[in-house]
Amino acid sequence: MSLAALGKIKVKIDVKPAVENLVFRLHYRYSYYFFMASALLTTLYNIVGKKIDCISGVGSDSFNDVVNSYCFIMGTFTVDRLHGLQVGQQVPHPGVGPPEAQDSITYHTYYQWVPFVLFVQGVMFYMPHWFWKRWEGGLFKQIIQDLSIRNYLGANLKNYFNRRDMIKTLSKYVTRTMNGHKMWAYRFFFCELLNLVVVVATLFFTDWFLGGEFLTYGTNVFAVVGLDPENRTDPMSYVFPRMAKCTFKSFGPSGTIQVRDMMCLIATNIINEKIYLFLWVWLVLLTAITCLWMVYRLLTILLPPLRLYLLKVRVLPSVSDEVETIMRTASLSDWLLLINLSRNMERSVFSEFIREFATHNSPATDQEHDTEKSPLKF
Repeated sequence: MSLAALGKIKVKIDVKPAVENLVFRLHYRYSYYFFMASALLTTLYNIVGKKIDCISGVGSDSFNDVVNSYCFIMGTFTVDRLHGLQVGQQVPHPGVGPPEAQDSITYHTYYQWVPFVLFVQGVMFYMPHWFWKRWEGGLFKQIIQDLSIRNYLGANLKNYFNRRDMIKTLSKYVTRTMNGHKMWAYRFFFCELLNLVVVVATLFFTDWFLGGEFLTYGTNVFAVVGLDPENRTDPMSYVFPRMAKCTFKSFGPSGTIQVRDMMCLIATNIINEKIYLFLWVWLVLLTAITCLWMVYRLLTILLPPLRLYLLKVRVLPSVSDEVETIMRTASLSDWLLLINLSRNMERSVFSEFIREFATHNSPATDQEHDTEKSPLKF
């Protein structure tokens, strides 16, 4: 009865055997989902009404539709000098007013490209993972067999009773392929470095896309949070103006050119300003975390004692001597395989494997293993 009850235990969290660590998943999973969701939100104009609505002063609906489409496609502008003035007394809205000859004018044409840019950036965050899966080809899952946490704690106890055979098979395979995982490891290190390149490139490209305002966007917003709303200049209204001006030229009834200088409500910026504020926080944190992880990765590459320590903390104290025996001959790529096996296996099962692997890796069995060939190739 007790065995039958244990056999019905199911793991609630889907833990798939994988080499990618948490930092890697922050890029290809969480960042990818965030960018795709943001790209979708920026296209849902019905949430905030019209994507842009300009005050033309003409009662014709068809003329108003033309003006709205024109201003959305050609872009709007704000006057830089008018951003620091008091709203409601000196200007109707931040940056909105008649420009003078010497005024610096900022044109806003980015908002029609925001969904496309967010989509492409989301794809870029997924690319390192795509490259790795193409190069790795499910090899790690084949190596670990059914010894991963998910399979070992599955719907029945079959894997528990068969673990000895699987551990012996895994031990023989790793022994036969010692120093044979170099390309596998180098490709993984390259994908980790590519994650850092993508997040840094995203930061600077977004800053260029928003006219050089993104790198300081978050700090500027948080700096004015506690100030009086009536006497502060909102940084979000400068980068993502909700009200801006648009100049529309058309022919009048007599054939002369008429110039209309109109105010436009850019409703999409109500969503954009929130998305890019969260995006700034996420990218800054992700860049810092990724940089720290790359420092850790560099230390593991350069310091063999650190690799030994990290592997020893993954096993039971009773097999620490076996770990030292293995690491005397293990290369960097062998360590990477072993440390990822430890991450995906239950601690006691991995300790059993280390004990078995140390037995196969002892000098007494070296000659026997040299005559055997590996069934798998990297």
